[in-house]
Amino acid sequence: MIQKLHELFPRQFAEALQTVVSHSRPIDDEQHLKGRSTQLENVTQAIYAPGRHVFVFGERGVGKTSLAKTAARRAATTSECFKQIGCSSDSNFDDILRLILEVFDQKRLAAFQKTSSWGFQQWLGIGQTSNESYAPPRITVALAADTLASLDKERSDYLRVVVIDEMDRIPDHKIREQFAELVKLLGDRGSRITIIFTGVGSDLQQILGGHASSFRQLAQIPLERIDYQSALDIVDDALNKFGLSWEVEPTRTARFRIASIANGFPYYVHLLMEKLLYKVYEDKPATQITHEHLSEAIGAAVVDAQEEIRKPYDKATRGRALHYKLATWAAADSWELERTADRIYDSYRGICEKLEETPQTRKQFLQLLAQLKRVSHGPILRAGYRKGQYLFTENIVRGYVRLCAAAEGIELNDVRPDEQGPKITAQVKEKRYIDPRRLGGAPSTLAR
Repeated sequence: MIQKLHELFPRQFAEALQTVVSHSRPIDDEQHLKGRSTQLENVTQAIYAPGRHVFVFGERGVGKTSLAKTAARRAATTSECFKQIGCSSDSNFDDILRLILEVFDQKRLAAFQKTSSWGFQQWLGIGQTSNESYAPPRITVALAADTLASLDKERSDYLRVVVIDEMDRIPDHKIREQFAELVKLLGDRGSRITIIFTGVGSDLQQILGGHASSFRQLAQIPLERIDYQSALDIVDDALNKFGLSWEVEPTRTARFRIASIANGFPYYVHLLMEKLLYKVYEDKPATQITHEHLSEAIGAAVVDAQEEIRKPYDKATRGRALHYKLATWAAADSWELERTADRIYDSYRGICEKLEETPQTRKQFLQLLAQLKRVSHGPILRAGYRKGQYLFTENIVRGYVRLCAAAEGIELNDVRPDEQGPKITAQVKEKRYIDPRRLGGAPSTLAR
């Protein structure tokens, strides 16, 4: 099985790998979008409904852009009917609409661009000739709505889809409200163009702001973390690409470890699988995936994770006493995002026992947790929604914390409360394995 992988040239391997795993760019192929079938159907249905638009929201790393892009490509009539635009801190309504018109109505955009005006010398009364300058007029919300709705006159059977990605990166709430107004006007006209917004947030109003009347035009698609089986499916997709069997040890245990560390974030599954397969590819004498390959992949993933994800953990732990690091690990020792101080302390004592470290007293530990909420320590934690509970300031960071713990030999818990105990499934032959830890036993040991 390894031979097929090792026969590839470096570029061939890299290109093949990028078709199944990618932590640095969104997935756009339905075949590789795991655990999102329901949400994909909901977005597709909204695209098919005239005047409907979509808002996909959730935390970083859960695959919002992948869902939006896959659904858009799937529903758009032709490849020319799809456009993706990424937002930045200096994006404005006018710039984004010009990018859309550049794809769908270049003639109208050209008409917008060309306006005649007197040159500066004519304004002063100097010289005899006129100068033509080009000063594009501002595209208002009403003008944008009329222009986009008019596309239906040319081809009413075409479904055009625009993905406006990372709306939360636009700091000016007035600009975001312009898009809410645009959605309202397009919806009133029954336009066949669909806009899919994505953003980090907990609800629509947090990102798009006002115009509550526009909410009825928006299908709201919240994205949670993927389930355990979907994480395994991503792993198996990559293994199958290179003819690697997921049923044999130690590969089978490695896939469980990767799904466990990822804790529901597709970003970490893709990151770890990329690093693991590179380690196997670089080890030419290898005949199977080993413990060393996985350990090296985890270490490489720690280094290669996004800087903005690493920063809070580094501020909380670098140059500080060991117990700050152990406390962050303890806070991430669960599938649940919100944990009580008592449960975190229990996890902390268990980690100290594994490392043969003397734990701090409960009072000292509570003071340490309070420190982790300060700006000087990330802040990596924040107060939960109920008294005495804690959350990570950004939950994708907790995935990085779990990754760092794994790199130092500590395997954190990830069992979901509603998944305790054995499950019976009729699809065992279709790789529907249950993690043996959920049945009360430890996973198989990786071969060294």
